[in-house]
Amino acid sequence: MARRIVETNAVSLDREKLQVVVIYEEGISKQQIRNENPYSKRHGVIFPSAGAYEVRGDY
Repeated sequence: MARRIVETNAVSLDREKLQVVVIYEEGISKQQIRNENPYSKRHGVIFPSAGAYEVRGDY
């Protein structure tokens, strides 16, 4: 089953730019993720494929 991946940019306390990547568990919809984190910029989906994952979407 597919899992969703979301990328968000942030700034640390030291003013360093950070890139936060969150991989959600299976079964979470894109709308649920948007409700949880309205500031997420890039959404994608990863699918299991022969022991690895294949990324589809904005990535």
